[in-house]
Amino acid sequence: MIVKTTAKLVAVLSPLLVIGYLVPHFLNSPREPPPQAPLPWIKHTDTSDSNPLAVIPPSHMLVIDDDGKPVIDTAVYRPLHSNSTATGDYFKVFLGNKQGYNPSFIPHPLKYDSWLVIAKQVQTHELGHIHEQLMCTAGFLNDVLVCNADPTIIPIEKTVGHCEGDKASFNFGQGPRDARVFHGPTAPYILYGSLSGYTCLGVFVQDARMLVDEFRLEAVLVDQFKAGTEIQRPPPYAELEKNFFLFWDSKEELYVHYDLHPKRVFAKLLPDGSVGPDLAPLAAPQDEKCLQQYLPQLPAENAFIHQATNALSITLCRRADPNCKPDDSNTFVMHIFHYKTFFDWHGGYEPYVILFRQTAPFAVHSISSKPYWMSGRTRFSKDTGAVLWEGRNDLPENHSEMFYVTSISWKTHGQRYHGYIDDPIYIGFGIEDSRSGGMDVIAEELLQDLNFC
Repeated sequence: MIVKTTAKLVAVLSPLLVIGYLVPHFLNSPREPPPQAPLPWIKHTDTSDSNPLAVIPPSHMLVIDDDGKPVIDTAVYRPLHSNSTATGDYFKVFLGNKQGYNPSFIPHPLKYDSWLVIAKQVQTHELGHIHEQLMCTAGFLNDVLVCNADPTIIPIEKTVGHCEGDKASFNFGQGPRDARVFHGPTAPYILYGSLSGYTCLGVFVQDARMLVDEFRLEAVLVDQFKAGTEIQRPPPYAELEKNFFLFWDSKEELYVHYDLHPKRVFAKLLPDGSVGPDLAPLAAPQDEKCLQQYLPQLPAENAFIHQATNALSITLCRRADPNCKPDDSNTFVMHIFHYKTFFDWHGGYEPYVILFRQTAPFAVHSISSKPYWMSGRTRFSKDTGAVLWEGRNDLPENHSEMFYVTSISWKTHGQRYHGYIDDPIYIGFGIEDSRSGGMDVIAEELLQDLNFC
């Protein structure tokens, strides 16, 4: 009888003991995957062993259908559609009594239904023209981003020129050129071209809180780049330096990226504008192989690769995923560059994304295999309203409108430099050096066609 009773007790208690052991073990265990397990969006591939996506440089010629609309080859382009418009086409920007192009958009620091728009005022191309950057607070009205009042001129200090020879005429064109306004990890900045103290044309940086009234409450916090500061570079200098972008490492140390092609050049940036040595050679063994394979191949002439936008930091998993934890294995610096062509006196700019690591030596991680086609872009014609082609009848046939991507920014108010693949992002672009446009997409839409290094 005792044996039978004992057997029954064991049969009843054994499952309870097992459950009692497993429940606390389960509750105390981490829910995220183990450190060695990559997050789903991180792809660890080797260039030599992978099956890369084809990189087909787009033609400067469009195929036009019977209705006069462009036919977009999705084997060549990644179409993008804006979330802010009913049609999905890019949104237009209305600057009141001014005309401006090459815009930047950043969230307004105080108004959560508004954004700051910064754009380059359309030039007259007359000798002695003063370059000016426009700014306004804007909100959406009928799918158009509309300035609440006529834009003001950003009071950026002019510099004196030292251009010589065939570039001497640049000395007469004072004022800031092609400004980009963007957020770093802790502050907004404005990066712009101006007459240089080291060469003919250089690149300057200033904390935007010293220039933009909407940030005046934060101006007391500025401790670096209070005034426009020229960014130096590792030699040699070109006569016309432009298209630099700033980026930060995982410790929020500041660097400047000068060139992507024919080889990368980047260096650590100090508060007085001086820089350290070129750091690109440290990553060159991997980078050169990757860039050669995955950048669009250039024809013998009339095509170039050059930097275009500011940079952002992006973590390649979703903010909505509780297992998504930013670290150096899944967080990268993101930049958009252009494949530029020039035929029949008309430029074309096709935007691609590149990601590189946020820790030294900042090796390239991936490059998109297709450029983006902004929905609403169409054939270049008199209806485009290109200032440089006004009154002319010799427009090149079957060209697309020139879209020049200038800026990327997280759309959400309060968000600065870092984001996730499920965050909305603004893309700003100029159209034919005459007007401004933009799109908002989810960040992962920019990362659909990557080749991994």
